Amino acid sequence: MNPRVTVGLLAVLIALSAYVYFGAPASSPAAGAAATQKPVDTNLDVWTLDESQIQAVSVDRGGQMAGVQRAGDDWTLTPSGEPADRLRVNSLIFRLATVKATYRIASSTNDAEFGLATPAMVAMLKLADGGTRTLTVGGKAPTESGTYVRKDGDPAIYLVSNALAQDLERIVTEPPRPASPTPLPSPPPNASPAP
Repeated sequence: MNPRVTVGLLAVLIALSAYVYFGAPASSPAAGAAATQKPVDTNLDVWTLDESQIQAVSVDRGGQMAGVQRAGDDWTLTPSGEPADRLRVNSLIFRLATVKATYRIASSTNDAEFGLATPAMVAMLKLADGGTRTLTVGGKAPTESGTYVRKDGDPAIYLVSNALAQDLERIVTEPPRPASPTPLPSPPPNASPAP
C-alpha cells in the first residue's frame, strides 16, 4: 500500500477520534429516548371499548340506514337479516372498539366549519350492557389529514383517520356481504371426459 494513503487514512482516523472524544455533544441513551417519546394524551381517546361488548353498528348516511348485528359468533346485515362477511365486520369492530384522534378541539361555536351542522353520517354502536355510543361524522380536514367527528354529547371535536369514516360509509354503500363462490368453468359441449 502507498505510504501517503496510509498516512492520510491515519490522519483522518485521529481527527475523527479527537472529535468524538473532545467535541461531540454528550448524549445519553436515556436523554435520547426521553426526547423521542411523547407523553400519552388521553384527551385524544375518543373511546376505548371491549370488542366483544359491541353488539350492533348502525349507520345513517343522508337518510340511508344500514348496519350489522351480532348473531353469536357471526354477524347479520340490518335490516335485511342476511349473513354478513365476518372477516370484514370483525375488522371494522376492531377499529371501532378503540378510536383515537390525532387532534382535538375542546369546543366550537361554528359546527358548520367542521361539517357537523349537517353531518355526513351518524354511527351508533349498541353495547351488550344496553348502552350506546354515537359518532357524528362531519367533513374532512382541509388537507385531507382526517375527518372531523363528535362523540355522544361531548362538545369536543376530534380529528380521526379518514379510513374509519370510509369504513362506516361502506356499511351503507357496500354492505359487507360474504363473497359469493366463483363458479367453475363449464366444459365445452363436445369435450370428452378425461380418462
